[in-house]
Amino acid sequence: MAEQRVITDTERLDWLQEQSHYGCGLINDDTGHWAVSTDGFQYVLMEDAACDIETTFHVPSDEWSNSVREAIDAAMQEDDNG
Repeated sequence: MAEQRVITDTERLDWLQEQSHYGCGLINDDTGHWAVSTDGFQYVLMEDAACDIETTFHVPSDEWSNSVREAIDAAMQEDDNG
């Protein structure tokens, strides 16, 4: 059985920051669960300056994790498998 590689927090943050992951939402449900979602809606920005936006995300119940790290790891694994 192969050893599972340990992912660093730097790798997690770098993954979230990659341009291909723009629009991802790291979401907390206020009860201690976390998810990274790409399913939802947000305004498309037409300029480089920061501005107010509204977002809506859909998170299926089986995609919630118990920690930020677990949520990002699950999203990274899904991205690798997808």
